[in-house]
Amino acid sequence: MTDYKTTFETLDQLLRKDEANLNRLAEVLEQEHRALASNAMEQLEQATSEKNELLDALRDRAKQKIRLLAQIGYHPDSGQAVSDFLRDQAGADSALMERWEAAQKQLSECQHRNAVNGRILSHLQRRLSRVSDIIRGADQQQALYGSTGESRNLTHSQVFASA
Repeated sequence: MTDYKTTFETLDQLLRKDEANLNRLAEVLEQEHRALASNAMEQLEQATSEKNELLDALRDRAKQKIRLLAQIGYHPDSGQAVSDFLRDQAGADSALMERWEAAQKQLSECQHRNAVNGRILSHLQRRLSRVSDIIRGADQQQALYGSTGESRNLTHSQVFASA
């Protein structure tokens, strides 16, 4: 039989570590954003490296948390939110549930910041590609939009008919 008290204490410790990592991740994402805005590639590389380390640590702890929760009856494929599951457990206190929900909110905010940085990076890559095409003297081919909204050049093999 699983000791619920020990499981909840371990979950609390893991969530505290997550909180520290998520706070640092938010700072690193801000540094990444500033590096992208100022075209500071060395700082961007440093931020990306630290971001990846933090994400690896968060992923490892996420696996640990799921294993712990599974030991006390949580089924990840049930569709039930972890916070709802914890609320239903007699040994879980409100501080643990609040910490879980706060970590989820922090994670969501970091995901949003990362998505913004990803869009900026994508824009910079497209701009660099266009500048590179101009420098190489590449033909200005007709551009089409793909199914995901990205711009793609029309090649002769993609032409269905010509006059």
